Amino acid sequence: MYTGLHQRCTQATIQLRRHNKRIALYASSAANRGGTGVYTGRLINGFREAGITEVVPLGLESSGFAGKLLSEHFSIPRMVRKEGFDLLHLPAFGGRAVSGVPYAVTVHDMAFMARPDWFPSLRSLYYRLHFPRVARGASVIIADSDFTVSEIKKHLGLTASRVYLSAPENNADETLFRKTFGIEGNYILSTSTIEPRKNISTLLEAWPSIKKIHPELTLVVAGRWGWGRKETKLALLNTPGVSWVGSIPEDQLLSAFSGARLLVYPSLYEGFGLPPLEAAASALPFVIGPADTLREIFGSVAAAISGETAVSIARAVLDALDKPCKPAELREFAAQFTDEKMAENTYMAYGKAFE
Repeated sequence: MYTGLHQRCTQATIQLRRHNKRIALYASSAANRGGTGVYTGRLINGFREAGITEVVPLGLESSGFAGKLLSEHFSIPRMVRKEGFDLLHLPAFGGRAVSGVPYAVTVHDMAFMARPDWFPSLRSLYYRLHFPRVARGASVIIADSDFTVSEIKKHLGLTASRVYLSAPENNADETLFRKTFGIEGNYILSTSTIEPRKNISTLLEAWPSIKKIHPELTLVVAGRWGWGRKETKLALLNTPGVSWVGSIPEDQLLSAFSGARLLVYPSLYEGFGLPPLEAAASALPFVIGPADTLREIFGSVAAAISGETAVSIARAVLDALDKPCKPAELREFAAQFTDEKMAENTYMAYGKAFE
């Protein structure tokens, strides 16, 4: 997947260094336990591993909502101007541009444009007004997948550079998760923020059919409640054989991956989809949903691919449970997606701002 790319990134790194370009990275979101926080933290680690000291994380010391807000809108812009950075990178749509300084922005997905009905009305309106304005002002747009690159072109008419995300190898002990939540026996895992596009409600509809064939299994759902129908929350709390553990720290989540029999990620729309990659890095087989990005990145190694319906999810899960696991192949696949490669590819994308 990355054939020849690593070498080209190294050449781009050398080229940028020759011109003494310094990049400021909004890093205050690294403390966020959601996907953008994970991405930012791994990107910072990747720059460190690649020896790219020209990218300087700013705002790592900020904590709490108020501290993060003050850092992104006041202290970081002041520092960018004072130290004369050549480029500012917004790793999500948080923070703000600094007058006179070109910026790069990472667009993780375009769901708010493709399916605004999946979001609360005010949030949907804010996304559709704010995000396009930020993207159109950027000198560089970075996207998580080829699908997202095409979505940016479709909805905004803009060009983006594709940089896949990363996940480190996971060898965590499963004991921590089991002891913390009292999970015994075999379980399958689903992890995501609970919102309509993740299709958790349909997974819950499929669960009785799966449980009937595999009564020994528990469905563990890890992730905070985002938004959606009240019925979905009630089903998470009341469906027999389902344990909703909510949002959990990274060490417990890695432990959960290590102990699971299977990951089920039935998402309808993604920019990348970190959980399947984190499953592969844990040697855990996984089922993916019909999202185009998931098929693009994980279609060749997924144990099964489901459709949108409860029947198709149940069938895919049951098929996957019957297949032999190939942990070495999963780890080999995941090993292509390192923090260092992500950082080098990102640094190469920065070069477009100076062409």
